[in-house]
Amino acid sequence: MSRGRRSPPGTLNPGRLAAGRALMEVDRGGHLDDALGAGLPATDAALARHLAWTVARHRGQLDAAIQRTARRPVTRVDPPVRTALRVGLAELHLSRTPPHAAVDQAVRLVQALGAGHAKGFVNAVLRNGALPPDPAPTLNHPGWLVDRWTERYGPDAVAAWCRRNDAPAPLAVVCRGAPEVEGCGVRPATAAGRPVPDAWWIDDFKGAVTQLPGFEEGALWVMDPAAAAVADLLDARPGQRVLDACAAPGGKTLRLAATSAQVTAADRSPSRLERLQGSLSRTGRSATVRVVDWETDPWTPTDPFDAVLVDAPCTGLGTLRRHPEIRWNRHPTDPAAMAIRQLAILRAAARAARPGGTLVYAVCSPEPEEGPGVVSRLLQERDDLKMDAELLTAPPHADEDAHYAARLLVME
Repeated sequence: MSRGRRSPPGTLNPGRLAAGRALMEVDRGGHLDDALGAGLPATDAALARHLAWTVARHRGQLDAAIQRTARRPVTRVDPPVRTALRVGLAELHLSRTPPHAAVDQAVRLVQALGAGHAKGFVNAVLRNGALPPDPAPTLNHPGWLVDRWTERYGPDAVAAWCRRNDAPAPLAVVCRGAPEVEGCGVRPATAAGRPVPDAWWIDDFKGAVTQLPGFEEGALWVMDPAAAAVADLLDARPGQRVLDACAAPGGKTLRLAATSAQVTAADRSPSRLERLQGSLSRTGRSATVRVVDWETDPWTPTDPFDAVLVDAPCTGLGTLRRHPEIRWNRHPTDPAAMAIRQLAILRAAARAARPGGTLVYAVCSPEPEEGPGVVSRLLQERDDLKMDAELLTAPPHADEDAHYAARLLVME
């Protein structure tokens, strides 16, 4: 699909430049959402997002074409040149941009990215490059990750999962009653094959989330059904004192507050908590907000909570459909390294749960080091904790993210 306004002759579309810069930031370990930023007109912003997400989702195919045509490993192509080639090939073969425009804009992009000396090279590769005609379904995922998943889930399940990750995700929202969105299909959402109350998938929605009917009025918020199922695992009740220990960006806080529980939302980032406070105000929910860094300055409340949710920072490897760049920025050692942080956070936050209370630990990653491995180590350290239930949405049954969660009971 071609998006954005047509560039005047002899100019580079700002959306393409924004996409190129964002993709170079991803190569340095950044995230697309942060790198794309704001400030572009709506049509240019839509083009930037379309190109950046298309390249991130199909990078394996694009790099195979570059290597075959350039006759060198893609790692030996300078980053600005590699980025312009990826964008150009994506427009040529995965969008409806006219070929002459795709080549022209890619040549202008490589110059804008500081590698004007390679304009002829970019032109030649794009005019001769073609994507693999029948790519393996796992081609757009790093081999180490495919190997890990295949060992656990088998090749057929992983192939289906990877194909799903390469396609745009439907928008997932929480709303009481099905939202009415003109021109879009709305479906009840599920997680691990089970219905999730008040969760919906909206198919083919192309606009900004703020344009959804009912958004400004606080009738709905964006939330993956697997994340909603994690919050539901806490089984919060009206009047209970509940702690969301790693609360930002806030979807689970809103879900918990909807139960009429007395929610405290903690996070180490004041700016993210400020945005969470805005979401609470928009949706008419209430929660106490508190800055807490569980790793460096943990908080032990004088009055422990009835229920504590620890949705820990993680590799995010369960969210590759919505955040496709993550697959390229992770390494085989990351899950084990992240588990060290996660255990430290869980240890500290678990002390905030009262005897007789409930503790839920969760990550948006299917990797066993980050999920069951962390929980197992905490259970070895504390004999007053008992496993009560687990949730794993991997491989996804439908369009949900891959999450792991465990509910522990604090024995009296």
